[in-house]
Amino acid sequence: MSALAEKLMVTPVDETSGYDTIHELGQQRLMQYGFPDMKTEEWKYTPLRVLEKRAFQDPIEATTALPSWPVDGVVLHFEQGVLTSDPATLPEGVKLSPISPDLLGKKDYDPLYGQREGAFGWLNLAKFKQAWHLEITGDQTVILATTLSKAFEAQVHPRLLIDVAANASLKLIEDQRDQGQGLINIACEINVAEAARVEHVICRQNAESVWIQRTDVDVAKDADYRVSAFDRGGRLTRHDLNVHIKGAGANGEIDGLVLLNDRQHVDWHTEIAHCVGHTNSREAFRFLADGSGVGVLNGRIHIHPDSDDSHSDLNTANLLLSDDARINIKPELEIYSEEVTASHGATIGQLDEGSLFYMRSRGLTEAEGLALLKFGFAAEPMMQIQTPEIREWVLGQLKEVL
Repeated sequence: MSALAEKLMVTPVDETSGYDTIHELGQQRLMQYGFPDMKTEEWKYTPLRVLEKRAFQDPIEATTALPSWPVDGVVLHFEQGVLTSDPATLPEGVKLSPISPDLLGKKDYDPLYGQREGAFGWLNLAKFKQAWHLEITGDQTVILATTLSKAFEAQVHPRLLIDVAANASLKLIEDQRDQGQGLINIACEINVAEAARVEHVICRQNAESVWIQRTDVDVAKDADYRVSAFDRGGRLTRHDLNVHIKGAGANGEIDGLVLLNDRQHVDWHTEIAHCVGHTNSREAFRFLADGSGVGVLNGRIHIHPDSDDSHSDLNTANLLLSDDARINIKPELEIYSEEVTASHGATIGQLDEGSLFYMRSRGLTEAEGLALLKFGFAAEPMMQIQTPEIREWVLGQLKEVL
């Protein structure tokens, strides 16, 4: 077992929860594979030195005030990874209950998490204390609010399974706010049933905590899954987002925006997998890196055998706003069917001095001109949010930052 695994596994898990077999599987795999290092291809741009230096404490009770949101919906508040909302008060069409050990045990996690590249998935299986099953029917709006207080120095491993029923519609907002300096390691699975619709918006604002998240999405026949992520940076954050399109007529889309500044490192690893034919997907990501910020994007389109008539496009455009900022971009196409269309494009550049000069000639200050140029570049992915109220809310946050 690696030194990092020993540090993170030092706290014993609760063996009275009924999840003994799942915890044991996670522990075994973690001991077998260990954590990734700079020689691990999928982690070569994201070192874990920050975690190695941390001394984690037991969680302490905290209460964080929640913000307001632009739409009415069910609010599920996870304070330091622990659900504080009452599942018994949820309206019809929204059901929240603990995941049964039998349901967790049916899944084959080896092909999902792999070896050391999926170490945080195995760590979550080994250490989670709460695992929730959210079931959606009808037309619903759900807000997952995750907050970490200033005193947060613990490690927590929340787990959530979301089932969206056939023909249902879900607006899902993940509002994630960190003020601490611990570790939160989230595992989320979303199943989008036949002809269901999911609009998923992720807004993340981190401080010094290490924020690791893995989201695995299965999209069934004629279903539609669209995610828009606005990541405002943090000391070290990593999100593995995997969309598996498993039914003909299904569609999957990813739009992302990352803002980076000094001492921040943000890593997004995305995969859209066309498991069958007659499917569509699209991905667009933008990074703005300032100060000494480091951004990583590994975007992968995987078209499986016998997936003819699949169509996909991956595009990323990025801005370096300082001499010390870095952006590492790796678009990938892996295609095993012939009758498909797939493309990718990637650019990294700087702000156009000519455009800035034009704005200053029209009376804007340099700061105003820079803010306007950055907003025009950054807003494009967020314009894809379908619900107008949510779109304006996210763009309002972007204006505040810039």
